[in-house]
Order: sequence, then structure tokens, then C-alpha cells
Amino acid sequence: MDFKEYVMEDSENNIIRKIYHNNMEELQMMNQSKEYVQISKKIKKLEKILLKEFTEEKVEKYIEYTNEKISIEAESQFELGFKTAVKIILQALK
Repeated sequence: MDFKEYVMEDSENNIIRKIYHNNMEELQMMNQSKEYVQISKKIKKLEKILLKEFTEEKVEKYIEYTNEKISIEAESQFELGFKTAVKIILQALK
């Protein structure tokens, strides 16, 4: 078996094939923790208020919540990337 055959083997669990065909739905799902859901709700609520009443205090709060949400997303994306890398390594070692 040459390298190409190895990489493209017929297996539903072939992570390399899934990446190639952009079929990674289960890996792209972000963990929506309680903290993430709460901060997302705060942001949506504040967005509605900002559209009606634009004040410096509300904009600062909006930026604070948005930064917190981005931090949660970055942590989740790092974890996803790490897990994906490990799966790729394990697939390549098979």
C-alpha cells in the first residue's frame, strides 16, 4: 500500500479524508458551556439596548462582555485544534 492509498483508505473514521473533504462537523462544534451561553445572552441583551440608548458606559460593558466571549471561544478553539491534531497523528500511525 502506497502513501496515497494509506491516507485515503475507505474508512468513515479517516480524519485525514474528513479534513480533505471539509467534512468536520463533529469537530467544529464548539463546547457551549454555561458560562459561554450566559455571556452570549448578556451580549445580545446589551446589543438591543445599545441600539436604543448609546452611552459610553454601555459600550464599555459591551466591549467587556464581547472580550470575555472571545476568550472563551479562543480556549475552545485551542482545545479543538489540539484534539484534532492528536486524531490526525493517531490516524497517521495506523
